[in-house]
Amino acid sequence: MTDERSSFRQVVQRVLADSWPPLAEYASGALPPNAERLRKVSDELGWWELEDEDGGFEFASIAVQALGGALGPGELLQGLCVNPVIAGLADPRRVACSWSNSGPLRGGLAGEVSWCLAAGDDVEHVLVFAEQAGEPVAALVRPRGEGARLEPMTGSDPTRGFWRLVMDGVRPGEPEILARGDEATVLMRAVERRISVGLALDSLGIARSALALTVAYAKLREQFGAPIGSFQAVKHRCVDMFVLVETADVLVEAAVTAVASGEPLGPSGAASVAMAKAASCDAAAEVTRLALQTHGGIGYTWEHPCHLLVRRAKLNQALGGSTRSLRRAVADGLLLNIPSHGERR
Repeated sequence: MTDERSSFRQVVQRVLADSWPPLAEYASGALPPNAERLRKVSDELGWWELEDEDGGFEFASIAVQALGGALGPGELLQGLCVNPVIAGLADPRRVACSWSNSGPLRGGLAGEVSWCLAAGDDVEHVLVFAEQAGEPVAALVRPRGEGARLEPMTGSDPTRGFWRLVMDGVRPGEPEILARGDEATVLMRAVERRISVGLALDSLGIARSALALTVAYAKLREQFGAPIGSFQAVKHRCVDMFVLVETADVLVEAAVTAVASGEPLGPSGAASVAMAKAASCDAAAEVTRLALQTHGGIGYTWEHPCHLLVRRAKLNQALGGSTRSLRRAVADGLLLNIPSHGERR
């Protein structure tokens, strides 16, 4: 990591320490915290415009990972990862899109778009991918216009607000069509990959926080007159957690570099994104599980943040494509590059 990115990480950590409650205070009794102060500070610091500069996504990725580790509000992650794709077309702070890769709607702008991540009160448009007259389209739909509405969704993760866009009578000329045909397909792929990288970064932040909580607890909790961190079984478990985190970090960094290049992702770049999402989400799920196990009874209580980390990690696994499907896609790409029998390369 460059000195500039390291310095920016320190700035992000100071902002979160000042504008967002620490995990120790972030329990079910106070969910969700008011994110208005954090939104205002991040806006004043220009986080939303990070990608206007060269290598901006590399800096944005630091903010996304830190927000994940602090169980920060989802709309900031949404803006940092997805909205730059449609910058200049609408106010990026008030555009939402689905974080599920279910593909385009069939039969035009009718039906439901689930798992839209945003601050519901501030949403002016929802980015929708659909098919009209047999060709893909990308459109901005007003969620409070005629024939469209946002409904809150209840999920396993109480730290983020997800919404469902229901369209049952959108006028043909009402949505703003951003792209058609191949351009719409390219835009959809770009958004999907941004979502995958965003979820990978969020999950990596979760895993790091779970590891830090576990190591700190192992140093303090005593059994048989000694800290549990001195027991070999706990040491090995913490090492396993560390290896998972560091392995995911390498893959996530490769995906961030691919996206930050600004060039269309080829097969290798797409594979990097898929591997990062699969590895990071699986690592977060396993590390949080081990953290819960190491904390024992206290980790299962509502007052401890461990269960919140687990719930967010498990939902990240499901959003943006399952890890199994992502690994299968990477494997299929590798098989295509294997020479046939008798062929040399």
